[in-house]
Amino acid sequence: MKIIKWFKGNYWLTIILFTAIFLRIYHVNFQSIWLDEILSMNNSNPTLSMKQFYEGIMFWEFIPHMYFLILRFVFDLFGYSTSVARIFSAFIGVFGVYSIYLFGKELINKRTGLIASALVCVNFFHISYSQEIRPYGMLFLFTVLSFYRLVIFIKKPTISNGILFGLFTGLYLNCHFFGFITLFSQCLLLLFFLIKTPKENRNKFFGFCIVSGIVALIIFSPSFEALLRVTEIKSFWLQKPGPEAFTSMFREFFGNSEMVIFGVNLLTLYYLIHLFNEKKNNSSNNTITNSKVVLSFTILSTWLLISLIIPLIRSYLDVPMILSRYFINILPVLIVAIAIGINFIKNDLIRTIVISYMVLFSILDLFVVKKYYNSVTKSQYRELSEEIIKRNPDKSKLVVYWSWLFPYFFQNEPQIKIEGNSLDEYVNGMRSGAILNKSFWYADANSRPFEISPENQIYLDANFNLKEKLEYYDAWANYYVSKNQDFEVKKEELKNTLSLDMFSPVNLNEKGNLVLFENANLKTEPINLENGNYELLINANSLPEKPINGENAHFKIKINNNEIANYYLSENSNNQSKTIIFSSKNNEKSKFELIYDNDVFENGKDRNAIIYSISLKKLAN
Repeated sequence: MKIIKWFKGNYWLTIILFTAIFLRIYHVNFQSIWLDEILSMNNSNPTLSMKQFYEGIMFWEFIPHMYFLILRFVFDLFGYSTSVARIFSAFIGVFGVYSIYLFGKELINKRTGLIASALVCVNFFHISYSQEIRPYGMLFLFTVLSFYRLVIFIKKPTISNGILFGLFTGLYLNCHFFGFITLFSQCLLLLFFLIKTPKENRNKFFGFCIVSGIVALIIFSPSFEALLRVTEIKSFWLQKPGPEAFTSMFREFFGNSEMVIFGVNLLTLYYLIHLFNEKKNNSSNNTITNSKVVLSFTILSTWLLISLIIPLIRSYLDVPMILSRYFINILPVLIVAIAIGINFIKNDLIRTIVISYMVLFSILDLFVVKKYYNSVTKSQYRELSEEIIKRNPDKSKLVVYWSWLFPYFFQNEPQIKIEGNSLDEYVNGMRSGAILNKSFWYADANSRPFEISPENQIYLDANFNLKEKLEYYDAWANYYVSKNQDFEVKKEELKNTLSLDMFSPVNLNEKGNLVLFENANLKTEPINLENGNYELLINANSLPEKPINGENAHFKIKINNNEIANYYLSENSNNQSKTIIFSSKNNEKSKFELIYDNDVFENGKDRNAIIYSISLKKLAN
């Protein structure tokens, strides 16, 4: 009954929230997951041990673990799929809509909160990141809740309000390290209000601020090691920002819709005009907190300016860091400023028309202009992989540049070997004889078009037929069928050979080496071996150069579950070969097994292994 009563008393908010659910759930899995989302799926795989989970985030991501840890728990409850992951992000987005209602209500009034939530509900940028398997929607949510609790804390400094402010601050810091820029703006605001606080209450206010900081520090503490890793970044893939970097970003926040941006500019200007007409000159703490216009401007302007100035300076002087999705936690500043501008419209009819204008043109931009829910805008890894599987009955090898991404789509196809390499490097390998001349697929995506040197194209034309050519949005694949039809006969001659690509699961890097970042058990299909003695040669190194706890990477080699070798790799690149002699009897089929069993991550150092080659040779009797 209480819920029904709440709905009746908040029918506009209820409509907004249900609309937000629809706009974020509708066609949630229409787009293929793209590069970053595949990493999210891989890193949150519930089958990983907690050690593997932690080390995977530390290696692949430059953000804290919280989003991925919660997502992993969601997978345990509802199943491991992209639909579950995206619905999880969608509901985070819906809570984000509700959070900005709370913030606007506390900062100005309930009407401002409703207007702000309605604007976020239909906002293109917020919707798009509410349908991604990334933590940006969560960053938006907890940043808004942190500022919501900050406003309450400034108005009523108590230890309980300080604790809640610290709680949400720690949570948004655990979403993304860009949150530290926002934290700096909050520290400036607290310093400002500390100075404005009457002397007799200043020590108490300062004490409550310390409590908030301690709570935030405790909540953030699990991410300290990840933060240290980020501080070591000396270069990044982003380019230095151009003269219109922020202008482009602000336009992107509103989908680059001309009609929506026109309304945004007009309403923000109206808010500023109303602000500039504020006549009260007293800047005491009570005057500021009691004046909603002045308080809102103090909060929003500090939040916005610090969030822009620090990244801009660092991007020019150190490492470029301006990318629109990193700034999703300043979108609330713009939304609330617009909502305040609309709230200041005194005529009810005009206010209703303006709100309708903003909402209507945002929805038209989504469904009519952009056709957001039916137009492909992300690299079609999924569709390409499904078509390769369907058109690959012979289970030919798949060669890909993104060797750490494509295996996600081939988890149910272990027979299809995936090798990491560029097309040029792979063809060079065939030309040199290091790689067998066999039919293969080559696939690529994420802004990597077809490229091959003229001499390698000549080699392909001479030795292969291009049987299949698949093209999808920002993803493509070619199927090259060998013209040397006698290679099947050569298999009999090569039956005593062994190579890295015969092991499963295999993930070769661009040089054709096998790098093991965690414990692994690699196996081959059964190989026919004649009676006799054999020499197994393994070229491998332990990483890093200095042993961890005095110990290098450790290997076990088994044939048909019988151990034939057990040894530690050398960290010396000049001493990387290991020769193992064994015997085969009764012309038996032999399954080789290579086990790496002592992976460790300690004090920022990760023990890994790299295998350069593996070969098998029958010895003369």
